[in-house]
Amino acid sequence: MEILKNVLTLLGSLGVFLYGMKIMSEALQKVAGDRLKNLLSTVTSPFPETDNLGLKLVNRISGVTTGFVTTCIVQSSSATTVMAVSFVNARLLTLLQAIAVVMGANIGTTITAWIVALFGFKVKLTALALPAIGIGIGMTYIRGAKPKQWGEVILGFGLLFLGLSLLKQSVPGISEGELDWVTSLNQYGFLSTLIFVGLGTILTVVLQSSSATMTLTLTLTAMGMIPYDASIAMVLGENIGTTATANIAAIGASAAARRTARAHFLFNIFGVIWALLLLRLVLMPLVDFMVAGDPELALRAGGDANQAIVASHVAAFHSAFNIANTLMLVFFIPQLAAIVTRWIPDPDDDRSARHITRYISTGIVDTPELFVAQVGKEMQYMASVAREMFMDAMRILSEPDADLGSLVADTLRREQLTDDLEREISGILAMTARAATSAEAARHLSEMALNTHRIERIGDHCEKLVRIAIRNHESQDERLDSRAIADIQELGHLVEQALEQMGDYLAGESDIAKSLAIEEQIDITRDRLRESHVQRIQQKDEGLIQGLWLLDALHHLEEIGDRSYGIVKRAEETKRL
Repeated sequence: MEILKNVLTLLGSLGVFLYGMKIMSEALQKVAGDRLKNLLSTVTSPFPETDNLGLKLVNRISGVTTGFVTTCIVQSSSATTVMAVSFVNARLLTLLQAIAVVMGANIGTTITAWIVALFGFKVKLTALALPAIGIGIGMTYIRGAKPKQWGEVILGFGLLFLGLSLLKQSVPGISEGELDWVTSLNQYGFLSTLIFVGLGTILTVVLQSSSATMTLTLTLTAMGMIPYDASIAMVLGENIGTTATANIAAIGASAAARRTARAHFLFNIFGVIWALLLLRLVLMPLVDFMVAGDPELALRAGGDANQAIVASHVAAFHSAFNIANTLMLVFFIPQLAAIVTRWIPDPDDDRSARHITRYISTGIVDTPELFVAQVGKEMQYMASVAREMFMDAMRILSEPDADLGSLVADTLRREQLTDDLEREISGILAMTARAATSAEAARHLSEMALNTHRIERIGDHCEKLVRIAIRNHESQDERLDSRAIADIQELGHLVEQALEQMGDYLAGESDIAKSLAIEEQIDITRDRLRESHVQRIQQKDEGLIQGLWLLDALHHLEEIGDRSYGIVKRAEETKRL
């Protein structure tokens, strides 16, 4: 019973630490805001592999730096590597770029260990934790977004420090007898090292957080519960275990995304292999050279100062291993990409049967600020489908005597595709909006949901135009004459320009003045054509059915123009908020 109590106390302390890190991470994302978007631009900017060795190295360093900085901001290497997998799935990153980002994420995750080592054992945490929690909570009641966001950052830091303090207090409650099995496992030489590598891997997979496992390992080691050699081996295992998150996220994704996850696994596995071979010859002596003090003597001596020495050695080893592994393999990114490409060949159909979307899938990225780019790419695809529908609908309307049965069937199938795309995109947007870390991100996601519906409605109106063309083609009595078709083409040409402007906006370029001019011209032309045809119907120069078909076609064309302009107009209004 006492053992269960001690284990639950330890897990509770770790839970407070992780909750503090979660709050801090989300708050930092809110504070970062535009910086994350700028960072995303850096990630997605092309750096093609050239024949110039210097440019190749600069490109790879750029990717590594991006991965490092992103991990420092979101305080999670798992989030960064999952982001890389999802961006490859969205074709926003190449496989070579993503591997470089993953390497940087591995370095960035070592920051957590240093936070624990520098603050957890060198500072009286209760002197910082409770005041920080009090100040942070107080700031969340201040008016204005920025004070609230910074208050959450301070609150997160306070909870993180409190969790560390509780963790240190809970470890002495565990008697040496309860951890005798750990000491017994350290008696088999190199086999013991492999056993602790396995323990570190399993713990990280179970907890789904290398930060949690690293904090637990570092604290238990500094408090003398785990031998120093064993903790070093567990750190290596944690680097293997952290690859599980990305590989889980890649399930059901494209072949390129799965390759990114496998590359992360191979990168860390290779690193652990060479680290095990050179552990006592190079890595551990290097750490002893970098950090003052002898960790073995410090463990036997005990005391806060000696605990800090042990913790610093473990954190330094974590950093040294990941930096060395990156420096070694950054020159072999193409070879690593070639291996995973052979491992996961291109299937005949790379799209999941469960998803219509090309660039996004559920559960891949939890950071809305970074997820927006993927949804934008999907909306561009959806808009291109709608525009193709419109062009084909206009051709079908303009050639009533042609045999276009296959084109009609294809156009109607694409209307169903726009319905399916709206359903999937809207569902993913809804889930992501609930995780939005800022009001701006939530507003942007809401606007995207509305624009997705507008594009779907464009598809509906294109379908109506095709239905009018079908009735006109099948009619035995009356058909749209050449004058009516010419009028439809005149308004259709303006609507095509409106759709082009909508596509430019979704691609990041918008001209509100030009869009407004086109919209006004559509309304003027519609009114003129409508009035002309009403007069012709009244004067019986045109059949009633023919006239109604024409008025119906003009209505649907104007609605398509309205939806296209509405997307651009709403974007300009949002910018002014």
